[in-house]
Amino acid sequence: MSGMILDKMSGEDLDAVVCIENVSFHHPWSRNAFLSGLSQKYSYNLVLKLETSPETYQIIAYLCYLITGDDAHILKIAVHPEYRQKGIAFEFLTQCLTAMPPQRIRSAILEVRQSNAAGIGLYQKAGFSMEAQIKNYYSDTREDVILMRKKFLKEE
Repeated sequence: MSGMILDKMSGEDLDAVVCIENVSFHHPWSRNAFLSGLSQKYSYNLVLKLETSPETYQIIAYLCYLITGDDAHILKIAVHPEYRQKGIAFEFLTQCLTAMPPQRIRSAILEVRQSNAAGIGLYQKAGFSMEAQIKNYYSDTREDVILMRKKFLKEE
């Protein structure tokens, strides 16, 4: 991803992250939710920065995850609408998975709405497989959720 940098999310990034969040989700996280994640010990928050000049950049994607036991639980991933359907989400997700602490993680897990065909396709392309489906999970739409997992190979 030429001209793009994977970086840790900081407080300075929150305006751009919240903007992407608000246009990406029906029930977006608040600024305070992201701020809280930045201070939690097992919370990891990454951004993808597009260099617009040698000294400036634009945040075009973010991913938030928690380490719970042996798993990285992906809570949020979003790409700015202007950069969707260009392969950026796949490259960004792949880089984020590679950056996860390998000594601590056996798998990455996530939930996705059953109607989110683009998300399901992205996750399958990145090596996730469907593990379970829970009926009527989302209270707003009574939609099912699909649980997906990507197992990492570990040397014993």
